[in-house]
Amino acid sequence: MQPHDDTDRRSTILRVACTLLQQQGYHHTTMDHIAHHAGMSKKTLYLFFPSKRNLLEQLLLSELFVPLTPSPIPETGMEDQLRAMVFQMAEILLCEKRLGLMRTIIGETNRSPSIQQLMTELFHNAGSKTNIQNWLEVQKKAGLLHFGNAADAADHLFGLTIGGPILSRLAHCGPARDRENLHHYLEEGLRIFLHGCSIRASMTGMADQ
Repeated sequence: MQPHDDTDRRSTILRVACTLLQQQGYHHTTMDHIAHHAGMSKKTLYLFFPSKRNLLEQLLLSELFVPLTPSPIPETGMEDQLRAMVFQMAEILLCEKRLGLMRTIIGETNRSPSIQQLMTELFHNAGSKTNIQNWLEVQKKAGLLHFGNAADAADHLFGLTIGGPILSRLAHCGPARDRENLHHYLEEGLRIFLHGCSIRASMTGMADQ
């Protein structure tokens, strides 16, 4: 097989697996089903993915654990860099295709210890490589932001911005925000985060203790 064909076939397999997982669940989706719907033999399928677990892992890495932050542009200010990163995260994570996969995986983790373990491993590995944590640490060392732990600060940032819209969409407990409304929500979360991490706010907090 040529490299271009390999890339196309791999993409087809992942796309078909994503669709079948959402329709049938992990345990009812077999490698036979995936091969059939992808229009290839099971032997060919196994050339790309040696097991169903490996296929699921690669699917999650490509769809859910994608890099969430761009390389900040040095010429722009800190707030503009952070805004660009948060808006990119929203663009990636609020895609209906990814939300549908998230719903499926959340349901499967309650039934399958092996998927629960896989998700734990992927979250751990992704967390150690999150660009936004590194970026926050740089801002802290430069004296531009104040917080205790970069991983916790990244979690707070996520909760104040994208966390609410994602939870609402995942649980179907609210309508999807239009672009303008979403951007307003993200801007407000950014404002609260930056105020809480400002040097002035941290000094005020210390004075009140």
